[in-house]
Amino acid sequence: MKDEARPNLIRVRSDRSIVGTAVIASITTLAVALFLQWLVYNDLLHRTGPLRVVGSAVAAFLAFSFVVRVQFAQRQRRMEVLRRFETIAEMNDRIRNALQVIECATYATNPEATKPVREAVDTIEAVLDEVVIKSHPLVASESENESLPKFVKKKASNQ
Repeated sequence: MKDEARPNLIRVRSDRSIVGTAVIASITTLAVALFLQWLVYNDLLHRTGPLRVVGSAVAAFLAFSFVVRVQFAQRQRRMEVLRRFETIAEMNDRIRNALQVIECATYATNPEATKPVREAVDTIEAVLDEVVIKSHPLVASESENESLPKFVKKKASNQ
């Protein structure tokens, strides 16, 4: 079941997935290097003999190391983006709750002052909606709008 508070728009890869991708890259590199070595020595130079595997193994190890490093760095960036989105959503929720309290308290104590307070609250809510839409990467995508909070969908449809 999906968590409604945090839409699953950015996927973070697991360690197993990253290592699996790196293993596939290193095996592919090893196979291509051995095939090219066999092609050069057997077909072009007409020398038969044992394959020299050390260079190909070093290339495979370098490919593995490179892919692991890049994938972990990419995962770290994605996790930072997720944390940023969660912080924005939490701040937005807290500010909206505080604005409701201000609006209700103003109405209860001084009903004549409600109109300017309501206009200020509406302005702040509009700015919050704008910030959320700018910070959310997939608001423009209609297929992803299903998992967005209601206030983001409402703002996206108004634009």
